[in-house]
Amino acid sequence: RERRLAGQVRPGPPKASALMACASDASPIAYYYCEVGVRERLALSRTSRPEERTEGSFLLQARFEPSVLRRLPLEERPGVRFAPEVAMFCFPHGVRLVNASVAAANAIPKVTSFVLTASDKSRMYGACIVWYEPLPDGVVQACVDEVMPECDGVERAAERALAGELHAPEAICLLSSAPIFEALNSCCRQLFRMRLSGGDPASTEYMLTEASLRPLLTTPLPDYGGGGGGPPGP
Repeated sequence: RERRLAGQVRPGPPKASALMACASDASPIAYYYCEVGVRERLALSRTSRPEERTEGSFLLQARFEPSVLRRLPLEERPGVRFAPEVAMFCFPHGVRLVNASVAAANAIPKVTSFVLTASDKSRMYGACIVWYEPLPDGVVQACVDEVMPECDGVERAAERALAGELHAPEAICLLSSAPIFEALNSCCRQLFRMRLSGGDPASTEYMLTEASLRPLLTTPLPDYGGGGGGPPGP
């Protein structure tokens, strides 16, 4: 769409479909793509302790530390360091597990955006989309063995019985050097739809391929009127 400012016609924020349609060697729309969550390991937050749990399942009460599960590109961009602390921006309060009914009631993914300021005062602008996915049984079993070794057998068996029922939030995140939040949010939604079309979550084909992400990571930032700034604000 077009936006008229001071008698001039200037483009509004580009749509995701346009951003992912071409590629060049200029500064990209997104410097990094990453996936954040706990699907590989449940690392207990320092604020959660089994001995302090109330009545009910400890796994459903605890908070877990999110981590970057996958990132592209793997190498650092020249002058633009990947910030692993992006995991805490996607899940600022840690990760809470839910049962299948709660996951179903919150099936619509949520998109948020943020500004990440590094120690050198440089800024990265991010957007992420969060949804619930089933947690692998083996991850649940390993967590029970690791964090509840001193609990009695009945309690541990009850927690293990939740395997197959537990869901965990997961996020797709994009990091850019420009505050183009509307475009980044749209791209996150499109990537989520692409991921859903992959089929079985247990299959490696379910993951977005590097080839499918390459246009997003190489498409140049558009020139908004030649002024060197970002797209006009809303």
